[in-house]
Amino acid sequence: MKKKLLKTLLVAGAAIILASCGGDNGGESEKKGTITVDPLSVSELGQGFNAKFLPDKGSIDQQSGKIDVCLDFEGTQYGWKKVAAEYERLHGGAVRVNVNDNLSGGQYKERMIQELLNPNTDWDICEGNLGYGYTSDACVNMFTQFSAKNAYCGKDVIWNTVLDPAAYRSSVADTSGNAFIVNSEIMQSCWFINEVALSAAKAKGWANASGAEGYPETWDDLISLCEKMEEAGYSNPLGITLCASSVQSLQFTWLLRIYGDYYYRQFYKYTQAGDTWDNYLPTRPDVETLAGYGTKYCKILNLLFDENTEYGPGYVGFKSEVYKDFVSQLHKMKGHLMENVDTTEFQPLRDVFVSQSRGTSSPQIILDYQGFGLNYTKKVTDNFKVGYFDYPRMVSGEFQSGDYEGEKIVSEDTLTRDIGGNGGFISVINHRGDSAQTNLNKDFIKFFLSPYGQTIYYKGLAENNISPKGISSVKTSVVTPKEWTDFFDTSNRTIKFNGNVDPNPFISFGVRYCNGMKNTESCIVENWRQLLMENVGTPLTVNSFSNKWADACFKDMKLLCEKYKWPTDLYLQPHYGM
Repeated sequence: MKKKLLKTLLVAGAAIILASCGGDNGGESEKKGTITVDPLSVSELGQGFNAKFLPDKGSIDQQSGKIDVCLDFEGTQYGWKKVAAEYERLHGGAVRVNVNDNLSGGQYKERMIQELLNPNTDWDICEGNLGYGYTSDACVNMFTQFSAKNAYCGKDVIWNTVLDPAAYRSSVADTSGNAFIVNSEIMQSCWFINEVALSAAKAKGWANASGAEGYPETWDDLISLCEKMEEAGYSNPLGITLCASSVQSLQFTWLLRIYGDYYYRQFYKYTQAGDTWDNYLPTRPDVETLAGYGTKYCKILNLLFDENTEYGPGYVGFKSEVYKDFVSQLHKMKGHLMENVDTTEFQPLRDVFVSQSRGTSSPQIILDYQGFGLNYTKKVTDNFKVGYFDYPRMVSGEFQSGDYEGEKIVSEDTLTRDIGGNGGFISVINHRGDSAQTNLNKDFIKFFLSPYGQTIYYKGLAENNISPKGISSVKTSVVTPKEWTDFFDTSNRTIKFNGNVDPNPFISFGVRYCNGMKNTESCIVENWRQLLMENVGTPLTVNSFSNKWADACFKDMKLLCEKYKWPTDLYLQPHYGM
């Protein structure tokens, strides 16, 4: 039983409005038959909705109680509020869904982790990806729910038949049977640029690697574009924020994931059960699905932490040429990053970009979710017109010693993949002392991730002129505004989804962090700021950054071995029998 100052039981026809997240929860009342309220009609939902997927009123258990939805909404709370109101209506007012939008950015993440660690929390629905390392202990594994009937999807409809697998799998290669995080969107990210500033840079002589006046094709194209924009009077044009939430889990982290995958995917062939893996291809977007793929952690740890290893390509860890080359590429951003780079959260960055409210000192190039382009394309002025382009590839340096001397660190034909695939990242908190509350929370997510629920959600967004980050992971019968469909169809011809980077184990073993362990988490924000910011107290060079990060990763690797009861010298044993 959850501890509460006040116990509230909501019944049909009576609802007590609790204004803030963390209020009282009901959920302990007995179910009383099925709902008696009719769902909306097909004509009310909109053209394209199939009546087959209307909620099956006679199979939906009547619920009562209260649900606290606590997310970092980034504007989507209007859609959630519409969904909440319809769920309440269907259950005759016996359920109250509180959509809390008081927290965002770093404040949200910090508070959410506190709530996940609190066994008596009153939070119910949270954004699980921001609590990496905590969700599997604190949240519900929804996986088996997806292969069962979901009456909100229609009569006798199995839930996963109306979903893209991204809704309940972390990637195409995920066969874990775990869904502590479920995904409401299929999305990808891209670069957005102010075409007015781009034209000014072209007038100063900027061109891309092909000699054309298009968009950046390489990372050096992007950096030289910033330089030409600056010549044209646009100061600090690169809108990459180093606020804590960006470095830990949002925009800046995308760079670590995308280009960490780009640099380290080549070593997959040395991490498999055999000494080499013949199926490896650097051009495959879905390399993790190839026959024979399977990670041996002892080999990854050996490549990243044994500086004297003679296995495979040799040491490629955080003091190696490979990692330093990767860091040096990101270091090129220094001097071009936006003003107030360490204090600007993601949403204010978007606002300044689209409004150009700081004049020529506004960001002119930003990295964002593809779906936000829907907002940007509507904001044309004399000073702003948006364009978009895919992640530019990095032209890497060469090995300076050993068997690889003179060879490129990254092959020219290596594919630059995306962070995308799944998004939304919803977790249901497991109230172990209150199973009725947990079941109520699961029921609400079954409603939200149904064709009916997602159509309602999109209505709420469209009515408030809010765009989704990506398209719904519910693939069947969701009514989508034509404007959105047209935008995604058009932009997808320019922005290609080339596979999800996150299955790359090198990312989680140190390129981004070391599996959520404390040493890398405690220093990651400070380290990148000291490397990339100007006028910082203790600046870091590429070499000193690499040494400092290597030390934190090594300490976390030891903690990781203790956690999983691996030998503490596992990194010295690439052929350990795991």
